[in-house]
Order: sequence, then C-alpha cells, then structure tokens
Amino acid sequence: MSLIKRGTIWHFAFMYNGRRYRGSCKTSNQRTAEKIEAIMLARVMEDGKLPGSTRVPTLADFSERFLAWLTALPTDRSPKPPTRKYYRVGWQLLESTKLISMRLDQITTDDVLAVEVGSSPANTNNALRTIRRMLKKAQEWGLITTTPVIKLVEEHGREQLIGPWMEQKLLTVTAGQRLTPKGRESRVGWEPFRTILLIMLDSGLRPGEIYRMRWENIHWEQGLIFNPRGKSRKSKRYVPLTERMKAALLARKSGCNEGWVFPSKKAASGHISDREVSKQWLEAKRLAGIPESVVLYCARHRFATDAMQATGNIMAVMDAMGHERVDTLRIYSHPELAQIREAMNKRNEAMQ
Repeated sequence: MSLIKRGTIWHFAFMYNGRRYRGSCKTSNQRTAEKIEAIMLARVMEDGKLPGSTRVPTLADFSERFLAWLTALPTDRSPKPPTRKYYRVGWQLLESTKLISMRLDQITTDDVLAVEVGSSPANTNNALRTIRRMLKKAQEWGLITTTPVIKLVEEHGREQLIGPWMEQKLLTVTAGQRLTPKGRESRVGWEPFRTILLIMLDSGLRPGEIYRMRWENIHWEQGLIFNPRGKSRKSKRYVPLTERMKAALLARKSGCNEGWVFPSKKAASGHISDREVSKQWLEAKRLAGIPESVVLYCARHRFATDAMQATGNIMAVMDAMGHERVDTLRIYSHPELAQIREAMNKRNEAMQ
C-alpha cells in the first residue's frame, strides 16, 4: 500500500490478488487519506471491487432492464402476471417524478418520501412498491450495495364522501383561472380534471373507466353512457348522462363522433391516465381546502350514497356502480340507522 500526493490531493495505489487498484482520496490531509486507503482495501477484500468502480445507472436506464426481466419471466414464476402488471403501472407513475433522472445509489429515503403521484394514496403506494422492488432487484444484480427504507403511506378515505360543500368549492375553484407557480395563466387550465370530476359525481364511473370513454359510446338522446369494459364482469354497463355532464362533454366535443373523449399524445394507449389528472386534483384539493384524507375516488361513493338515498333501489344502484355483490353497497345504505334515529327522536320528544 502506498499514498502518492499529486498537487495538494493524496491518491492511493495498492495490489491485491495480482490486481492493481488506485484512485483519489479526495483530501489533502494525509491521516484522512490513510484511513480512506484502508477502507478501500477492506472493500476490495470484501466485494472484489472498489466503491464506485462500476457505473451505476439512473432509474430510467435501469427500468429497461427491470421491465425486460419482468417480460421474460415464465408465467409460473414469481412475481405472478397481475403483480407484473402492477409494477408496470407503478413505473408509469414514477416516470413523472424527479427520481427517474437519479442514479440508483443516489436515491435516499427522503427522496422517496417526497413522491406523491396519482389521485390517491393507493396510487402513491403503487409507485412506492414498484421502486422498492426495483431497488431490491438492483441490489440482487450487484448494481448497488444497500437500499433505502421505503415505507408506504396510509391508504384511507375511500369510505369518505366528497360532501356538498367540497363539491361546491371544487367546482368554484376549477371554474376560474388556473395559475402557474409564477402567477401566469396556465395553458392547460383545469381540464380534463373538472369534466372527470363531474362525470364521477353524476355517473359513478371509476376513474379508469372515464379515461377510456369513447364518443361512440355516448347515447345523447337516451341520456346514457355505455361502459364496455372494467375491473369485473358487471363493469360492462350503462350509466346515466346528466344535463351538466352533457354540457361539459359537448364543450369538448369539437365535432368528434368517435375516438377517445380524453385523448393523450404522450400515452401509448392513446388516452389519458391517472398521471395527467392527479396533479390537477391535488392542486384543486389544496385550493379548495379539502382534507388530505379525501381522494378522488370519493366522488364515486358520493354518487352511490346519493343514488341510494334518493331511490332506495339497491339493484339499480348496484348495476350503475358495476358491483357484482350486494354486500358491496352496504357502506352506502344505512336504512336501519335512519329508523333507529327516528325512534330515538320520538323517544326524546316524548320525554320533553
């Protein structure tokens, strides 16, 4: 082992197993340089290579290898196909974050904690689980030696509703101008988020079903929208087309009679995804003073609750929501509690 001073900086040089290792200690202090040289020798004896001697790819570069690995796996190997699809969606969410340009060994817990993607905690967790799996795989392949601790966010809020005051505030905010961080008027404005919110509130369609809407499936005269696919067999269904939905859709129709209602030039699918909507939703929620626990999916539950209270027709609401089981609608219907409330009110009145 030997140290060589070049200018004011010390450099190390030593032989191990017939191979020469050398590099900069990046210090002008000889004692510090001696410690660094000893650490480098210890790492070579342990791993067979110097720290930083292998080029560590960025997350974007590594994604090509990771996704290729997923595709090449036999169907009976873990992770199973549904999980592989989950990771691909997670990568699409990660592509909109600053992490993609960072080297794998530069990504810290704090960097990951700053990730907020999608319109719900579930989407954020999709991205977090994906990057956690990617970094673990990079460690298995010897590209990095350690991985940061990545904790998931709490998934809550799906049982909540976007109440009337929230709806009014959101519609008021999105009816006005949308400003950039520099105070200029946004070129994009509040579309497509505002129209998507109205459709969820008035039809109960899931976000993904709205993103895939096509003009030829809107039946203007009958006041219906046909959804041809979804997450379950019952998802293939008709939903109501209200007057305010019709007005919002006609405003963006521009003579189109077929094709995607919400097209996207960036997406391979041709239509928008949650990524394009989530930023607008989070900004509108902040400006409207909506609690953090409320997610966009709550608009669908608002539809179901109002439909149940107004009609009492559980089968019709179940069909409109695309549910296969009646039990799923129990969170929207509490007729027994209404009866108990009335009984307690009568009791209290009798005691006065």
